[in-house]
Amino acid sequence: MNIGGVEIGYPHPCRFVAEISNNHNGSLDRAFRLIAAAKSAGADFVKFQCYTPDELVGLRGDGPAPDPWGAQGWTMRALYEKAATPLDWFPQLFQYARDAGIVPFSSVFGLESLLVLERCACPAYKIARLDNRDAALRDAIFSRKKPVLVSVEARGLIPVPNRDDVATLYCAPGYPTAPADVSLPYFVEWGGDKMGARMIGLSSHCLDPLLPVAAVARGCKLIEMHMMLDRPEDHSELEANVSLPSVFFRSMIQDVRRVEAMLA
Repeated sequence: MNIGGVEIGYPHPCRFVAEISNNHNGSLDRAFRLIAAAKSAGADFVKFQCYTPDELVGLRGDGPAPDPWGAQGWTMRALYEKAATPLDWFPQLFQYARDAGIVPFSSVFGLESLLVLERCACPAYKIARLDNRDAALRDAIFSRKKPVLVSVEARGLIPVPNRDDVATLYCAPGYPTAPADVSLPYFVEWGGDKMGARMIGLSSHCLDPLLPVAAVARGCKLIEMHMMLDRPEDHSELEANVSLPSVFFRSMIQDVRRVEAMLA
């Protein structure tokens, strides 16, 4: 698989995706700083989440948000609105990333967000684990004939095209995921049978520093994790419990490189 000129899979080293998500806290300048921090940490890709609140409510429903926000009266729609990356930011985010020398791409959640990303020449798309069963979303994304990464809990549970530019990422349930609940698989690159598309990577919501090392030892070729700034000014990140500060993101990459050298 090739995303934006970066080859993923054997015999290449493991690649890293810094998921920005909503850690920009509504600040475009902070989003730029996160992109620069991802590049400095050694990430190969920076990934965004492109959606409208209507798209996410349509996919996942509304209702009370999980605690601690639900205890404060938040609904899921209100949480989606607070966490959303404004659609008019995306051309600037993609250009900033490209100028910085890191490949941008995005998760996508509906036709409106897909069209926004198409106008940015997004080189690849991600389908989140919670949305991978939505046939209309999958069909719209696969029809673009671009590389697609699909987060799954286990192999073979959803219909995924057997294409060289489609692969799955293992994503254990839980947000965050407890280390005991990871159930790490072996990562393989073959497909074309009942197992479906290649499972080549890990989309992790577990901050245990041993997990990336264990994943690479089992053949993982792509690791996606949320990343935040090292010293958040206001400690208001909605997803701090699943996000690595960029200094730890850098350390994770360095640890994986040491393990790869031992396995070579």
